[in-house]
Amino acid sequence: MIGRRKSPDGMPFRLYRMNGKFKVTFWYQLPDGTRAFTISAKSNDMDAIDKARKQAIQQADELNGNAPLSNSVAKLIERYFNWQHSLKKNDARRKALVTLEVNESESKNLIKVFGKAKPTDIKPKHIYGYLAARADAGAPAKANKEIALLSAILEYGRMRGELETNPCRGIKYNPTTPSTKYVETKDLDFAMDEARRRGGSYLILALCYYAAFLTTSRPNEMRTLTRHAKTDEGLLIPVGKRKGSQAEKTKLIRWSPKLKATINEALALQRTHGILIFSNTSGQEYTRSGWTTIWNRLMGYCEKRAEEEGRTFERFALKDMRPKSVTERKARGETNITDATGHSDERMINKTYDRRVVKKSNATE
Repeated sequence: MIGRRKSPDGMPFRLYRMNGKFKVTFWYQLPDGTRAFTISAKSNDMDAIDKARKQAIQQADELNGNAPLSNSVAKLIERYFNWQHSLKKNDARRKALVTLEVNESESKNLIKVFGKAKPTDIKPKHIYGYLAARADAGAPAKANKEIALLSAILEYGRMRGELETNPCRGIKYNPTTPSTKYVETKDLDFAMDEARRRGGSYLILALCYYAAFLTTSRPNEMRTLTRHAKTDEGLLIPVGKRKGSQAEKTKLIRWSPKLKATINEALALQRTHGILIFSNTSGQEYTRSGWTTIWNRLMGYCEKRAEEEGRTFERFALKDMRPKSVTERKARGETNITDATGHSDERMINKTYDRRVVKKSNATE
C-alpha cells in the first residue's frame, strides 16, 4: 500500500518524481511495487522536464481513469489552443501570443467546472450559474473574460461540427465598474526606494515598472523588452497587442535622462548577460508566478515600512503604470499620446487609461 505523500506536489495518485544530479525522473508505481512507466529528462533542461511532467501526468490520469474523454470540453479546449498555436502568425484568426498565455491560464477555471462535460451538454443556465458563482467569489470581471474565452472555444467546436449552437451567445455578462486606480507618484517613488534598499530582483522589477511608466507601455512590452530595442535615438518597442492580420508595429520612445539611466542601470545589474533587459539571474525571462511572488513581497515590505514611518502606501501592479503615464501626459497637454501607446486612435486612451478626476482648460476668452 502506498503511503500518503509527505508534501503536496500537484501530481496524480501513484505518480512520483525524483530529482537526480543528472536527470529528473517521473514514474507510476503499481500496487505490487512495479512501475507502469518511467519518463526522464536532463536536470539542466527545464523545457524537457516540463514536457516530461506533462506527459507523465497525462499517462497517470489515463491509468487512474481521470483522463478527459475525447468529446469532453477539456479536450475541446486542448484542441482549440493547439489550433491557435498552429496558425500562421499573419493569420487573422490567430490571437496574440500574450493573449494566448492569459487565455491558457483562464482556461484552468473553465476546466475545473466544465472539463468533464460534453460541449453539447452546456446550456445558458450553466453559463449564468458560472458567472454568478465567480461574481460571488469576488471575480465578476474575470468571470466575464473566462466566459468570453469559453464562447470562442465553443464557437471553434461549432465550426468543426461538434455542436449545433453556442450556449454563450446572447449571454448578459456580469456588470463591472472600469478601474479608476491611479498610482500616486509618492507611492511609485517609495517603492523604488525600498527596492534600492533590497537590491537584486526587487530592484530589477522596480526598474521595469519605472520604464513602463516612462514609455507608456503594456506589461508584456516591458517584461519581454530586448537589448536590440536600445538605439541611439531611444527605445524601439514592438507594440504588444495586435491581430494576426495586422503588420507588426513598433513605437520609438526617445531618450530622456531618466529613461536612459533606468535602462542602463537594469543592464548593469544583470549577473548573466541575456537578450532581455529585465531578466532574472539566469539571463532569462521571469516566469509569471516568479514575477508575481517577488513583486508581492516588495509590496509587503513597502506596506510594513510605511506603517512604521506613519505614512500611507497603496499597492500597485505593472498594468497600473500605463494609465499613470497616460494620465500625466494628458494633464500636461500632450496631443500625440497615441504615438506613445501604440494605439491607432484615442478612443481606448480616453475610455480606459485617462484617470484624471479633474480636467482643466482655459476660458474661451
